[in-house]
Amino acid sequence: MSEHAKNDEVGTTPENVEMKVAAGEGIRRLPVYLLLDTSGSMTGAPIEAVRQGVEQFKREVQEDIFSKESVYVGVITFGGEAEFVTKGLVSVDDFSQEFRTESLVANGQTPLGQALWLLSESLDKDVKSAVKGGEKGDWKPLIFILTDGEPTDEWREAREAILNRQKKRVINVVTVGCGPRINQQNLRDIAIGPFTFNMHNDEASFKKFFKWVTQTVTTTIKSVSQPGGGNKPITMPQPPEGMQYIP
Repeated sequence: MSEHAKNDEVGTTPENVEMKVAAGEGIRRLPVYLLLDTSGSMTGAPIEAVRQGVEQFKREVQEDIFSKESVYVGVITFGGEAEFVTKGLVSVDDFSQEFRTESLVANGQTPLGQALWLLSESLDKDVKSAVKGGEKGDWKPLIFILTDGEPTDEWREAREAILNRQKKRVINVVTVGCGPRINQQNLRDIAIGPFTFNMHNDEASFKKFFKWVTQTVTTTIKSVSQPGGGNKPITMPQPPEGMQYIP
């Protein structure tokens, strides 16, 4: 395991995975980012499975009484060019209207570096920090990175920027590789982690993955919504069968 994973990790296996959510008291808004690989290698069944999975995530978070008013979602795709598909509170009507999953189209290469720079900019711009003696800030972000191939741009500097941010201020990053083009060493190199997984790129695996993302988000928001909950680590749900933890 890389040194940064050792330093930031609380749980060490999928059976005991705890995320750091300590934030002091603050506005109960939980930023959740989905960084989705939409490169050409995702064409066909994989991108359709991603569309269905994201739609499932959106629907289930909107239906959850704890999440719908508090979860702030940002979706960044990286295929051809990296771009922000949408960002906003899931309870806002415009969010559903603007966030149409049919816009997720597979094409081009895999500019992971661009996606990470967009993430970094949004963390600076969109995530509210607590002001001493004033406004209370957001809970610490949950970030999920899903990729099926080798990055095709310069991504290491962007990765280090996110990693340095994680060391200074708690964020939780889960890196997931899918498909035959990903191997464990690739994931170790890309991972911002401490939690890194690999899975198949079939429809059933994507469905389970996004279900797990939803469960992680709803578990987190329920926990931090309790008195004093923001000062305690959050135990992530057990990853689904087929998601292999990469130590």
